[in-house]
Amino acid sequence: MSTHRSLQRPATRAELDLATQLFENRAQINVSLAQFTTYKVGGSAALHMHIESIEDLERVSAVLAQVDLPLLVIGRGSNMLIADTGFAGLAITFGNFLEYIDLPDRSEQDVEPIALFGGSVLLPVAARQSVHRGLTGLEWGVGVPGTIGGAVRMNAGGHGSDMAASLVSARIFHLRRGIEAYVDAVDLGLRFRGSAIADHHVVLSATLNLGWATDTDACEDKLTEIVKWRRDNQPGGQNAGSVFVNPVPGEVSAGALIDQIGMRGFRIGSAHVSEKHANFIQADEGGLAADIVQVMAEIRRRVKESSGYDLRSEIRLAGFDAAIDPSLADVLTSESDTSVATVRLEHIFDRNASTSIVADTSIPLSIITATTFQDSMDVSEQVLDELRSVFNDNTFVGEDQPTVASVTDIKTREVTVNTTATVTSATNLPTTSSIASSIASSDTAPTRVVIVDDDFRQPSETDFPSDTSSQSVHQAPTSVRVLITDEDIASENDAQIIVGTEWSNSKRSRKLLRAAKKRVVGGNARKRLVITGFGLVILIGIVLVVLASPIVAVRTVRVEGAKYADAALVRSVAESLKGKSVLTVDTKTAQQRLEGDPWIESVRISTSLPSRVLIQINERTPAAWFLGVDNRARVIDPNGLVLSVVEGRPTQYMWIEGTGPNLTPGASSTAAYKAAGQLALSLPPELAPMVKHLGVAGSDQITMTLKTGTIINFGSPVDMRNKLVNVVVLLRRQDVNSIISIDVSTGTPVVQS
Repeated sequence: MSTHRSLQRPATRAELDLATQLFENRAQINVSLAQFTTYKVGGSAALHMHIESIEDLERVSAVLAQVDLPLLVIGRGSNMLIADTGFAGLAITFGNFLEYIDLPDRSEQDVEPIALFGGSVLLPVAARQSVHRGLTGLEWGVGVPGTIGGAVRMNAGGHGSDMAASLVSARIFHLRRGIEAYVDAVDLGLRFRGSAIADHHVVLSATLNLGWATDTDACEDKLTEIVKWRRDNQPGGQNAGSVFVNPVPGEVSAGALIDQIGMRGFRIGSAHVSEKHANFIQADEGGLAADIVQVMAEIRRRVKESSGYDLRSEIRLAGFDAAIDPSLADVLTSESDTSVATVRLEHIFDRNASTSIVADTSIPLSIITATTFQDSMDVSEQVLDELRSVFNDNTFVGEDQPTVASVTDIKTREVTVNTTATVTSATNLPTTSSIASSIASSDTAPTRVVIVDDDFRQPSETDFPSDTSSQSVHQAPTSVRVLITDEDIASENDAQIIVGTEWSNSKRSRKLLRAAKKRVVGGNARKRLVITGFGLVILIGIVLVVLASPIVAVRTVRVEGAKYADAALVRSVAESLKGKSVLTVDTKTAQQRLEGDPWIESVRISTSLPSRVLIQINERTPAAWFLGVDNRARVIDPNGLVLSVVEGRPTQYMWIEGTGPNLTPGASSTAAYKAAGQLALSLPPELAPMVKHLGVAGSDQITMTLKTGTIINFGSPVDMRNKLVNVVVLLRRQDVNSIISIDVSTGTPVVQS
């Protein structure tokens, strides 16, 4: 996560003097920064250097190695506000050496729509140039007055798209270490209006994967429409665009929240909320940055009070000190400067500085070029052992038709799988050692590879054992024969029943004994009947009292496992259970309602006295996404089930290139999309970082594109496990940068270098 504000400690006078000497007059002192921003307000930089070349960046790095100065990188300045007191550090701006554009020529055969833009290229220029060359996908940039470098750092966007939708990689210079690296988009921590890129990073260039336009006139019309919409709905003048990030992108708008409390036109000093758009703050000519921040603080306070949302600034704030004005603390410090994504990005520079990748040259390249592998498994046992740890012997098998078997009892995990994960299925396939023979057979059953995580299996009795606290066991004691006496009967008949003594054989004695037994049996039966009836009445009364008592009414509903499920649905179901007796609450209906959500695979609801209900949700795992004909994204799970239909591009999942059907949530996609979804979650860790995207061509042809441009053709979704094994073996033995394409559609790899 990148910071939107520069709250670095100010440089001391001694540090600034030393830095000035080290720059040898290449850096100027006390240069006004207002001229470099669209707000046109703010103070001066203690030091300023205009960068004209990579050598200038290296000079800055050399100085920073000796003096730890705060840094401020300024591009177009369209998303920045400088404090009136200025910036007590080094600010750098750029010349035109990063204003280059390299676009593909559509007239060349089989050329991909990959575009390269320098970091200083203006987004509107990039959008128009790409459309002019017949490319589509960057039209939204025509209305964003920033540079490519700033757009990458802030993941700029609009009109249903953003940089993350097409960004492949960025070339970044690390000012504090003097090194540069090509960083894949997945490692940039891109999120809604932010990234892992920090103040000491300079985006030198960006590589974008666009698309070839089928109708260039329509693209030109879209550019015109976007420009007109911006002109009609957003103000001009001195501003920096949208001030606050939408709290819930696509659902809750910051501008709408500000509108709801009637703050259009609200003014403090030389700054006011735009009358045209509530999320814009306008600055008067010659105004103060402090007034703008005061307006921001007041907006945040009022929105928080009225709706509960904590608005986050989209504008980079430089040179401000929260200690000077405590009322601005929330505006200036509402976001952390570092995160896991930032640390990860730094690790990439660590590897770039300390290691180099050496290709395995054990097999001459000439052997691979334009040849067919005759024995795809002619590898060492060590390689096979490593592969066995990735691809276990158990995989899923379909029927003879080219489909991929579905899975109902397991869930795959939404993480990059490791080499110790288990591959499992409903049936057993041949072991890794028999892959060569299975490839040679044309009748091999279709398979898929699924990495299983026990945390996401279908719940069973093993997962949810019986609630022993609600069970009772009755065990009869050992029977002991006793003789019961009835003193009333004995006295009435002038007889005595003696335990353990011997009776006489007289007729009277036998008569008295029979009478005594009759009275004892009859009396005890009546007593038992009365006691039993009385006990039942008491028991029924207790049950009725308990059921009607608020003591056992559901008061607490705890939900576990709900990450993607419809929050409103889960909340509604939980509320419907409250107030019902914990002993008679209808959990079956609640379970059925929840399982109607495509994200939810199964639900278990358990109750416990006196007033608790536990809802355990087992969700499906999102695997990949594809675009429908309506240009909306369909997120699917490994079984091809459509989990949701979303606007924009869910770049956190693997992209399946190609236009698919307009499926609704809960619908099942075709076998090719199922196989592609399973492939997305089954990539071993050595291959996953190399994959740019998957693809479905025609009706059932699966492809994979690597970030090097290498195209891998898997063909129909049959025998995917063995095909993937062959690809992994091949890439281990060859330098991927020298490979143009790999075709494993027949089971045997054919490589073109």
